[in-house]
Amino acid sequence: MALFECNIKSDVLELNVAVNVIIPQDVKKGEKLQAVYLLHGYIGNHTDWCRYSSVERYAWEHRFAIIMPGVNNSYYSNTKFGQKYLDYVSIELPEIMSRMFPISEKREDNFVCGLSMGGYGALRVALHNPKRFSKAASLSGAVDIDSIKKLVEDTPRKHFTNATFGEASTKNTENDLLYLIQTHQKNKQELPNIYLACGTEDFLYKDNLAFKKELDHLKVPYTYEESKGDHNWAFWDEYLQKVLYWLEKKV
Repeated sequence: MALFECNIKSDVLELNVAVNVIIPQDVKKGEKLQAVYLLHGYIGNHTDWCRYSSVERYAWEHRFAIIMPGVNNSYYSNTKFGQKYLDYVSIELPEIMSRMFPISEKREDNFVCGLSMGGYGALRVALHNPKRFSKAASLSGAVDIDSIKKLVEDTPRKHFTNATFGEASTKNTENDLLYLIQTHQKNKQELPNIYLACGTEDFLYKDNLAFKKELDHLKVPYTYEESKGDHNWAFWDEYLQKVLYWLEKKV
């Protein structure tokens, strides 16, 4: 495998940004690779997956291009006061990557996965551009933004979440994953295949169970796994391996 440390210009963000890319170095002439956009969590950046997991070693078993962008603490959203990170990750970045690397542009060949903030981001990105992404995996995902806002109410993070989402509730807005799913259902838009995993000791475990229950209510198919584990890299490293195999399945 080859690791590229890229610095690119984003017109959407009006910023120079960093992206790490893992890719097989024996790509055949004319071959187009499936792509996994691997998203970091809060406080993280584009180096996290390479630093704290064995993603490069796991990639040996798969012929994926693995793309790891950095988005600061934006929740992969078009922020209330700031840059449009959702448009960057879901639309602009895939277009740039497919021009730079031998990556397929077909929907069935493009996937997104993330942890914590990036778990929310993976679902948000796929629902924002369902014509590009066919599968989305959330590990310990922050799937309920209103719950996150309550959690940080008396902390300095409150100012950051308000800058991202505003002070009002996100329910029934474009930052509400369930609202987006319902909107797509009404419009008969094909939804991405969804994978959810969370540790039973994770502080986001109850939010994930509640989200899973709502998916059942909406009759949205998904894959769900849980096991003993906390909100940490031991859990995410283990479940990244499961996700990569899930992505290869024809589901």
